[in-house]
Amino acid sequence: MNIEIRNGNSGDFHDIMQIINKARIKLAESGSPQWSEEDSPNEEDIKSEIEKGNNYLFTINNVIVGTAIVTDEEEQAYSTISCGDWDASQGSYATIHKFAINPEINGKGYGKTFLKLLLFVCKEKGMSEVRIDTYPRNRAMQNVILSAGFAFKGIIQLPFVNGERYAYQLFL
Repeated sequence: MNIEIRNGNSGDFHDIMQIINKARIKLAESGSPQWSEEDSPNEEDIKSEIEKGNNYLFTINNVIVGTAIVTDEEEQAYSTISCGDWDASQGSYATIHKFAINPEINGKGYGKTFLKLLLFVCKEKGMSEVRIDTYPRNRAMQNVILSAGFAFKGIIQLPFVNGERYAYQLFL
């Protein structure tokens, strides 16, 4: 089995959106409103992130099975946190967003592997800290995040309905 992580490109766009749409359906089936409305990754956002070089893909035997955005831009929603606090930053931080694994292969640990590989990318980019968030009912993603060594830091609020997110932090 050949596992790789690489930047997405415009030729990958259709496959990326397929994974996101399948993940959206899986979230809805589980009763989660995450990615159902305004917070849903849309085509324009994904195209923009591909152009910026922020989209990363997880492939198995050259088949795209996961997608995520890694950015070093400050996340405005992280400036206010409740039920906890961020540990003091030691420099700039990376944020991981729009993380999805094809639901057809869930339960095999690929999400954990992909997230750990993304952490290597962040370290190679010179980031000393990584932040990530997820919807409170997304237990599967919470498990992936915690298994990678992240610590729960509190609750942030994104600017839309059902915008509450559990926030996590990891120093590399």
